Amino acid sequence: MVVNRDSQGPWETFVLLKHEDAPDIEMERFRQAVLKLQAEGKPVKIYCGAGTVPRPGFLNLDITCMSPRFLKNNPDEFFIFPFVDRKWDIPNDCIDYIFHEDFIEHIPQLKQIQFLAESLRVMKPGSWHRVNTPNIITAMKKYSNFKEGFRGVYTGEEKHGHIAIFSPLSLKEMSELIGYKEIIFTTRHHGVSPYAEKDFRPAGDRDEILGNIYADLLK
Repeated sequence: MVVNRDSQGPWETFVLLKHEDAPDIEMERFRQAVLKLQAEGKPVKIYCGAGTVPRPGFLNLDITCMSPRFLKNNPDEFFIFPFVDRKWDIPNDCIDYIFHEDFIEHIPQLKQIQFLAESLRVMKPGSWHRVNTPNIITAMKKYSNFKEGFRGVYTGEEKHGHIAIFSPLSLKEMSELIGYKEIIFTTRHHGVSPYAEKDFRPAGDRDEILGNIYADLLK
């Protein structure tokens, strides 16, 4: 019998062994990948919080590996380090596109500001940062009964690990505060960047039109 070890079994969980130097090693791999694409004259596209759906052609960032087959087949496109907790060791004005879906609501508000600011620093002038994230206004309107006071407020977002959720207005205000020149609200699959791709999220758990915010932030 031949066992195929290129795929993950339904009973298995892949856990990378911890090493104190691992984040620095991954950061250096990421930096070299950015510089290599620059040297080759190719666009540098970053996909943050890749999860189970990393994107070919992007530099996929995450804090763990949920896609071992992609990592095995595309090691130069997947980097595992705490990318919202530190400065990226890459130059200013070097990234052509940043994209993430159902990610930014999982990090605290101050980390969101740091992440958006660091993204702005590394983006090329005129490039776009696409944010696809749940809409707190839609969730509250749909599931809350504010007449009941404390008990009537919808808290279901917490079970998904959502800890700082935007409204369109709060995302626009924060992005403008940080220094993005323009915020354009679009719809699913209609990013304004020439490098935009179709959105994976939301799935059937949210309304495709109003359940998420689709915003493109211009540097």
